[in-house]
Amino acid sequence: MFGDRDLRGLVEMAGVLVMTNGWQVVIRADWADTTDTQPHGLDYAIILQDERGERIFGFDNSHAYDGAGESDPWDHEHRPGRAGQRFRYDFKSAHQLLTDFFNRLEDYCRSKGTPFEFEEDEK
Repeated sequence: MFGDRDLRGLVEMAGVLVMTNGWQVVIRADWADTTDTQPHGLDYAIILQDERGERIFGFDNSHAYDGAGESDPWDHEHRPGRAGQRFRYDFKSAHQLLTDFFNRLEDYCRSKGTPFEFEEDEK
């Protein structure tokens, strides 16, 4: 159903991307047992945080991190200004997840008049 290569790419991306305005994108992704609620066998969260580390929005299936209840949708989205609410997210692939997140991020940056730019990676 889900391509191992696609999922492996997300797991390998796990880390923090710092934006020039002080916000950061946190990517958590690790393998998990395949279950009815996690058919892709992946435990993930992609979150935009403000300069204080507070979540602005994100996508995840990490119930242990966000306090989601058993009846909440497993794969879900957290939207700006909607603290405590979860909206179903239809996980199709890791590539689509990243596309959806970064499209939302670019739109959000535009709405706030802040650049959609990241700090250079110093490796």
